[in-house]
Amino acid sequence: MNPVLLIPWQTDFMPVLADKVAASDAPGKLTVLFPHNRPRRHLKGLLAAHPAMQRPAFMPEMTSIADFVAGLHRDLAPAPPVRANQLDLVEMLRRIVADLRGRRKGLLARLPELDREPFLPWGMLLARLMDDLLRQDLEPQDLEYMEGEVSAYAAALLEQLRAIHTEYLARLDARGWTTPGLSARFVLDHLDEAAETLRGRTLLAAGFYALSGTEDRLFRDLWERGILTPLLHSDPALAEGGRAHWATAEHTAWLARWGVRPELVPGLDTTPRAPDIRFCEGFDRHSQLAGLTGDMGELLARDTLERTAVVLPDEGALLPVLHLLPEVDPELEPNISMGYPLARTSLARLIETLLVLRENRENSRCYWKDVVALIRHPYLRLLGSENRPLRPVFQFWEAIIRRGDKFLDPLAWEPDWDDDALKDVDRAEAGPLLAEVLDRCLTGFASATTLAQLGEALAGLAAMLHARGEKLWHTYLLDAECLFRLTNSVIPQLKGAEICFEPLDQSTLHAMLRRMLDQERVSFEPDPLTGLQVLGVLETRLLHFDKLFILDAVEERLPGTNPFDPLLPDPLRRLLGLPDAHERDNVSGYNFYRLLMGAREAVIYYQNGVQPGLLDQKSVRSRFVEQLLWERELSAGRLLTPEDGIVRTVTFPAGALPAGPEPVPATEGGRRALTAFLTAKGLSPSALDTYMNCPKRFFYQYLSGVRPVDSVDEEGDRSEFGSLVHDVLKKFLLPHVGTGEDLAGLDPAPLLTAFSETFRAGPLFARLPLDTRTALMEAGRYRLEQFVAAQQPATLLGLEQPLEGVLAQDGLDIPFKGRMDRVERRENGVFILDYKTGGAQLPKARFWGDMELQDRMAGFLEGDVDPDLAADLADAVRSVQLPAYLHLYAEATGESPVNAGLVLLGRNGREQLLFPAKWTEEEVDEAVDEIAPLLVRTLVRHMLTAPRFDPRPGDRCKWCDFCKPCGQTPPKDK
Repeated sequence: MNPVLLIPWQTDFMPVLADKVAASDAPGKLTVLFPHNRPRRHLKGLLAAHPAMQRPAFMPEMTSIADFVAGLHRDLAPAPPVRANQLDLVEMLRRIVADLRGRRKGLLARLPELDREPFLPWGMLLARLMDDLLRQDLEPQDLEYMEGEVSAYAAALLEQLRAIHTEYLARLDARGWTTPGLSARFVLDHLDEAAETLRGRTLLAAGFYALSGTEDRLFRDLWERGILTPLLHSDPALAEGGRAHWATAEHTAWLARWGVRPELVPGLDTTPRAPDIRFCEGFDRHSQLAGLTGDMGELLARDTLERTAVVLPDEGALLPVLHLLPEVDPELEPNISMGYPLARTSLARLIETLLVLRENRENSRCYWKDVVALIRHPYLRLLGSENRPLRPVFQFWEAIIRRGDKFLDPLAWEPDWDDDALKDVDRAEAGPLLAEVLDRCLTGFASATTLAQLGEALAGLAAMLHARGEKLWHTYLLDAECLFRLTNSVIPQLKGAEICFEPLDQSTLHAMLRRMLDQERVSFEPDPLTGLQVLGVLETRLLHFDKLFILDAVEERLPGTNPFDPLLPDPLRRLLGLPDAHERDNVSGYNFYRLLMGAREAVIYYQNGVQPGLLDQKSVRSRFVEQLLWERELSAGRLLTPEDGIVRTVTFPAGALPAGPEPVPATEGGRRALTAFLTAKGLSPSALDTYMNCPKRFFYQYLSGVRPVDSVDEEGDRSEFGSLVHDVLKKFLLPHVGTGEDLAGLDPAPLLTAFSETFRAGPLFARLPLDTRTALMEAGRYRLEQFVAAQQPATLLGLEQPLEGVLAQDGLDIPFKGRMDRVERRENGVFILDYKTGGAQLPKARFWGDMELQDRMAGFLEGDVDPDLAADLADAVRSVQLPAYLHLYAEATGESPVNAGLVLLGRNGREQLLFPAKWTEEEVDEAVDEIAPLLVRTLVRHMLTAPRFDPRPGDRCKWCDFCKPCGQTPPKDK
């Protein structure tokens, strides 16, 4: 038997391995087995530059254990095995379970049979469990009476686990299919033949830690035959007879099973080396990244980034880290070596957009938000030449979509190439490109009814992205890797499934594709192997770095928690002999400590204090970090303090929390814009009302140039319906203007008929759902009938009557213009009425008699400073529109109205008057001729002199178009 060799974990493993290979008489007869594929690139580079390597010479075979076992299976099998498609395995298991259910035994027979879509997640879990059992060389037993531990369906599957496993193996064998676990089982059943195949070769098992059941049997057999030599990277105490570190527990168990003590590779220093470890605590990931940025800058000031690694236990931190790493020589950019979930990428988001767009469509018409999401995707906007011709086309189209209907047919849209917005677009390029994008994204997916057709649709999408955005992929390399993974893994699996030509419903097709995307990981390989490396924890295996930056060292990442398995939760895995959380913790601990033992210095970042949700645990630093801190304190004989410089906390300057959205300062430029607006366009009662209730909204609406984003109103635009009602009323009442006819005697029938016909003929009627338009029709007719019945005896003087005056304030002559819905004369004088189909408010009754408030307004006009006046006016007046109409009418005509009011068309069509009927003529005259002008002038002066435009959050925020730029979160019922 060969010895089991041990390389101390404070020594760089790969150069020692390269020395051993270079010293071999026949490197070409060596096979170096790695736990995974990444280390072989490092070994190739070392051997190419090794001075002792004979030249010319054949390089040794370097492979992962998975590829090695698959190769043995291929060589030993009488017929070449075919790697089973994941979807085929799920379909096979579904049929196995259906057959077992048909035997009418056990819990499975009492549960309903699941179709393909609901069985899909169970099938994925079951296929993974079957392969786990094969890789661990285990024969499963039935787990009965599990109803209290797992769901009923999972308990039914576990109850017949042995039968499922037996039938699963039989059907795989009948089809000539294999899986990684089945290949390993096959090799174990043919160990003699495998040894004969390997005769004359020497195997080096480099850097393995926790062996699976099949790996343990295979390695031991080849080791006992003198073919294989294990090389461990571990604590030298295992060879010296001392007390080994706890993180080497799996090595200890391995050596105990084999009954052997390892031998140290000669000539290596076994003296323990304690790395310089510092800790950085942050409140959240942003704090950690801020600490990393500072530490990397400090490192660059005194050293290079050679043999430096940023280790990410959470792959979600990859993109933020890449954005924050310091800029160095472009030729020494950071190299990524890790797997990244395909489901998190922009490519997966594009595919999900296409699936959702198809799921939400009605006939051939697509939901408008889904179309906007599609044309906003950056991949599509960047296609074509360097001029990006689709970007302005999509912007132009989005504006049209937002003014249109809830559902639309994207294929029927043709750009208006003569529009000014598209004048710089090359129609010859943009037109065919737009047609191709819509064909690949819409037509291709709409016709897919089988997995093969879905794969073809994805292949067409990928081909278009590659051909039309070739330069794009040379710039965005991460996205190029994602596109490669889709083309070479996901699409072949869809098109190669046994049921790929069987028609499936849309829901099942999409569920299968989403599952495939969720399982895919994009593999990033480092190139070159030097300089700064960004790696996941698993990717650091066998590698050595002098300087380490380890992020997210929290308990849920190191050692981490496995996702919950609804079929076989972690506590039940031990019942089947499968590895559980204990082994996972050992593996994580070994990877962490082995990495640290070889480093000169390390900074470990963790967050402490974030509680993501009410039921989520508080983020706490990893148990590994706790042990390192405890060892440091034990060595010092005291608790660590901030003065020791070992643990530091990242903090940011903190100020008072803002109570609400910030005001807009009235800068010199803002003042000029306000003056220009007032002198050129003037004020209206509604604009004055906007200022009183929210000066910041007035700023955004009239001065800033910011325009609200158009959006389809899926429930019907209230303002559009209100305009329709206004128009119908105007046409109904217009013949009665100036006739002296008493309005109380009008017949409502013509009004109701006109409303029904106008509503049905308008575009709003076609856009609304049936229930909404029916409700509006009936409610509108009922309320208009009530409106006619509520008419008071009066002579109609005008409809939508425009009036104009001038407000002289602070040296400015400000045009003051308004349009009054209705003016009529009653027995005691002129009334001004304003139609309201929605909510509306009148000034509070106490406002007209509030002498203190009136004195404050008069004092303010004289120059008094009163910072609370505007807010108090807004609270007391609520709406300045009717008082402003009174003042405007009196100034423009010379006759003071005696009252004004709202006609509440949205309720019962009745009036809500400004002044009570019990008021005397003197009280009305004072309100119209003195208080109303005083109120208007006060608001105008406040507008001209206020140092800022203050926000006033309230119910109006529900309908405000400027919530986002304001910083105000609108209520959810908007």
